[in-house]
Amino acid sequence: MEKKIYKEENYTISKWSGGNTRELAIYPETAKYLDRDFIWRLSSADSDQEESSFTKLPDFDRILMVLAGEVVLAHGEERSVSLKAMEQDSFDGAVKTKCFGRLEKDYNLIMRKGCRGRMEVMAAENDAKAIELTARQSADKDGLGGEFGSYGFFVTEGYAVVSVGGQSEMVKADQQMIINCRPGEEVSLSLMGSGTCIFTEIVFEKNEMVFEPDVTAEASSGDLGIALKLFLSNNRWSKLIRREKKTGLWYSPELERRLAKLDKFFITGIVWIIGVLACLCTVLTGLGSGAVIALVLAFTVLDFFLISPLIYKAYLPKPLSAHVKDSKDLNAYEKKMFEEQAGHDLHQEKLMHKYRDRSGESYDGMGDFLKKLNR
Repeated sequence: MEKKIYKEENYTISKWSGGNTRELAIYPETAKYLDRDFIWRLSSADSDQEESSFTKLPDFDRILMVLAGEVVLAHGEERSVSLKAMEQDSFDGAVKTKCFGRLEKDYNLIMRKGCRGRMEVMAAENDAKAIELTARQSADKDGLGGEFGSYGFFVTEGYAVVSVGGQSEMVKADQQMIINCRPGEEVSLSLMGSGTCIFTEIVFEKNEMVFEPDVTAEASSGDLGIALKLFLSNNRWSKLIRREKKTGLWYSPELERRLAKLDKFFITGIVWIIGVLACLCTVLTGLGSGAVIALVLAFTVLDFFLISPLIYKAYLPKPLSAHVKDSKDLNAYEKKMFEEQAGHDLHQEKLMHKYRDRSGESYDGMGDFLKKLNR
């Protein structure tokens, strides 16, 4: 079991045209909202707009509670709901949802489909109150399967004293407490204090977990070979990346992020250019043109098969073997991510980004593009 209290300095804040979004907690902690590689996410946003549109999240379900303000949520053409302070609504993230009225402050739970979640307003009083938790499936005899449980307390006013298995923790206003339990781990929770808090519960199966390699592990002996293969399939001159995807290899989200940075900043290309220029400078020493060309070719071969792979090995997460998996060894969620990776058209995505930049679209509270309404 793990427990942690998140404070203001721990929150990730993103700005948008209508206000701010604070990411209070995300699971796993290494996940990134924009990469959609999380199981659940808790956040709080504010807006000064009278009309806005929520980001579509096809793979997730959402629960939204209004903390301040009064709004109407319209979920496509299916239904609408009016919400006042401390009232909530659950909806499918795939549905186009519009918000009418100033959402001065909200509390948001986004969880991957297949999870079971709930949100409840609780009063912290002098007498301790035991919290009834949803029953979870235990792990089997081999330690596999079973359901994880994540429990949260967000204090909106006053303070709360949360007892976790007999040990008490104090949570102050605007702080978020999280308790994570693995399959088979039983926990008892109780609440007391003076104030109001929002209790959240998320139950999910192991096959919903994202791929989590050991980020503290050291490099393995085979990392240089993997780095060479990644370089040859990722550099700007190579067309092998599409062939690489056809081989059935899946990259972890962290590996994908770092490969994208290497490509964006053209690090290996800059090193190669500097090396070639150094080779050409040998002309000043009286070396013949044929020898200079041979030197450039030799350096290029050395760069492609040793220098650049060493750069990849140094920068990419270790061990690389833990971040590359065969498609046959993926769990259900990883298979879905692999299919999405294989279907990406990078050229088309760049064109779409150019169109968005020129079309005057703004960012929403989650950091995604939001097309201005009624224009």
